[in-house]
Amino acid sequence: MKELKYKVLLLEDDSVDRKSLIRLFEKEQLPYECEEAESVSEAKELLASRKFDVVIADYYLGDGTAFDILKIIDDIPVIIVTGSGDEQVAIKAWKAGAYDYLIKDLQQNYLRTVPITIENAIKYKKNAEQLQLLSAAVRSTSDSVFITDMQGKIVFVNEAFCETYGYAKDEVINQSRDILFEDSRGGEASAVSYHKRKDGTGFPVSVAESVIKNEKGNDIAVVGAARDISERLNIEDRIRAINLRLKTGIRSGNQVN
Repeated sequence: MKELKYKVLLLEDDSVDRKSLIRLFEKEQLPYECEEAESVSEAKELLASRKFDVVIADYYLGDGTAFDILKIIDDIPVIIVTGSGDEQVAIKAWKAGAYDYLIKDLQQNYLRTVPITIENAIKYKKNAEQLQLLSAAVRSTSDSVFITDMQGKIVFVNEAFCETYGYAKDEVINQSRDILFEDSRGGEASAVSYHKRKDGTGFPVSVAESVIKNEKGNDIAVVGAARDISERLNIEDRIRAINLRLKTGIRSGNQVN
């Protein structure tokens, strides 16, 4: 199986620094496929014609700065590298959308941190893309999705939830999940769960819940998906009524209309 290589754009006008980084990648046999650029204009041409997983850009360039690159891309992690340890520039870089800001040192020890930063940047991008997909899926589903913390406080609901339950988001966020349950049926021995809307009307639901864990395996939240099954139960009731009429008719020998 062919090894997956990450495409890296190395934007550096200092040939010594550029070649040092390339040698490090080769020595460590890192899975990077590098394209080199020495100026903002050259980088713009490459970005227009190729796709990259990450950009490493020196701050000061012959025809501009790394901020000129940040202005034209918003979906690729940019790691800014500079010989100037200016804290204000670092803050400005982060505000402009840079993933990270590394400072060159005379001994070139910073080179060792570049691969780690690249891996973290790529992982961050993948996680962000997965979150976007998950968010789109949650928003588009017709099921009512709600997330609570481990104390039972609601921290998220989707649009379908608001439509079904009659709440605006700001009315239900930070409320206890207990507001969803219809107390009047709490003591009934039934396999069907009942929730209630904002106006107090109850309705039967099918609920699936799952615990969300963090990277350390600790429980941090509970996600639930509720579906109004009123129509399904009505159909089942009608089917049972028809079956009962059929059985009664067969037993009595009468024709069932």
